[in-house]
Amino acid sequence: MRHSHPSPGHGPSRRRFLGLTGAAAALVAGSGLLSACAPKGPRPGSSGSAANLDKLDALVPDYIPFLAVEPDIPGTHGAPPGFTSYPTELVQAVDGTPGKGGSYKAMAPLWGPIPPGLGENSFYDFVNSKLGTTIDFQFQDGNTIIDKMNAVIAAGDVVDITMIPDWAINLIPDFNEAAPQLFEDLTPYLAGSAVEPYPMLASLPTNAWKWGVFSDRLYGVPWPTDPLSEWIFYRKDLFDKHGWGLPTTAEELFELGEEINDPRNNRWAFGDFYRVARQIFRAPREWRYEDGKLVHRYETPEFEEAVAFMRRVYDAGLVHPDIAAGTGANSKELFNSGKIVITQDGFGAWTEAYQAILPQNPDFRMDLVPVFAHDGGTPSLHGNDPSSQSVFIKKGLGEEKVTEILAVLNYCAAPFGTVEYMVYRYGEEGRHYELNDDGAPELTELGQKEVSNGYLFISGRNNAIAESEYPDYVESFTAWFNEAAQYTEENPFEGIRIQRPSAYVSAEQPTEDKITDILRGRREVSELSEVVAQWRRDGGDAARDFYGDVLAEHGRA
Repeated sequence: MRHSHPSPGHGPSRRRFLGLTGAAAALVAGSGLLSACAPKGPRPGSSGSAANLDKLDALVPDYIPFLAVEPDIPGTHGAPPGFTSYPTELVQAVDGTPGKGGSYKAMAPLWGPIPPGLGENSFYDFVNSKLGTTIDFQFQDGNTIIDKMNAVIAAGDVVDITMIPDWAINLIPDFNEAAPQLFEDLTPYLAGSAVEPYPMLASLPTNAWKWGVFSDRLYGVPWPTDPLSEWIFYRKDLFDKHGWGLPTTAEELFELGEEINDPRNNRWAFGDFYRVARQIFRAPREWRYEDGKLVHRYETPEFEEAVAFMRRVYDAGLVHPDIAAGTGANSKELFNSGKIVITQDGFGAWTEAYQAILPQNPDFRMDLVPVFAHDGGTPSLHGNDPSSQSVFIKKGLGEEKVTEILAVLNYCAAPFGTVEYMVYRYGEEGRHYELNDDGAPELTELGQKEVSNGYLFISGRNNAIAESEYPDYVESFTAWFNEAAQYTEENPFEGIRIQRPSAYVSAEQPTEDKITDILRGRREVSELSEVVAQWRRDGGDAARDFYGDVLAEHGRA
């Protein structure tokens, strides 16, 4: 699922409130980022912009906290809180029916099979009846969402409601200029006290809202993020069966891969884990400021080590051949079937897999590998921006329709512990889900077929780890997160909202494509220096100047 080149932009220092597990947020950083295609080569366009988040206060909603239920496991270091059970009494967060009978199309990515559509799906019928509005989803393959979004933005062909992951926005040249042409300016509807008719939206963190500001106006409804969004998962049931140990260094990871790998029995050690490898070797997410200079990850020795390590993994045949060949193999399906045993993914993959697999295989278990650095020392993990995706409303619909859509988004922002959350996440009790002996929802056979994350994706909510219906999930995930979150790397641009120069955006994906060729043996490792040099010529050096000016302007250089 999740999910991205996140940066450690934590929200203001305030108590975290409740909502969806940070899992789903991580969907934007999951599989598909490296295979996505952005426009090739530099092009004229925006020169970029930057603003201290404090200067955007007048453009975003007042913060009005909302607490549904107290967590069982508090989050530390900014990690999300955990709930080991569902409350017996749910809170009604939204008064009345939000919609007024309108009908709207909504575009969002989906990782996994697309469920039956409107008119053939009782889950949609039920939720739409509660909304008082018909939402007709047009799902796009989450693995190739950037292809679709580039085409949609270039053609100006947006639907009424559009969710775009933040990492995809970063790969769309001139998005800062496109947003005012395509999407409704939400500043008059939501800024300051204007947000009061939408209390669930008002409960979202202030800094997350600032990530929806483009060209000095508010356009996007945010999805608040956790400090981290992805790492490497392992098949815990298979590890327990075979007695494999967990790695604490890069060399142990490689040796573990050799032990696991068994192609004759259709089992490979790894899917691709290039983004996590960069963290294992402590390469920065994007920029590092050291000795008075800005250094991009491509230019660091840590990045070179990560590339060399990944090439070694590929050369040893430890990655599934379909992934190595770049044939569009679905790493989630390979992992769920046991054909690969360790893979990188966003945290939402955990509950996605459990929902799909446990009804057929109740012994299936997965977990996150404890964080480590290549040399066994202190880890350094890539943090998130305050928001991981934005939801936009089509420009020109008129005030009546815009306010109706905002009321729907407000309903879908209701957090864990509310009646609304159970409706848009699970549907109708007794039809789409039943409560088990512990009071947790379990999808029925019909729910397995029809329930999707569509309504989840058209609004953000404060994060929580809450799916106690899955064995050991809440305890394992909260323990991992509370340990890992303390290792988020320092970000020289913390608290600054940057919209990247077009040439820099355009140069990134072609460079990543070439690096992927190196990882998978289609180019030599020795070519990395020329790939980086080309990146500098195509926009990297100009971007360094831009980012350096940002640091100087904000008194950090």
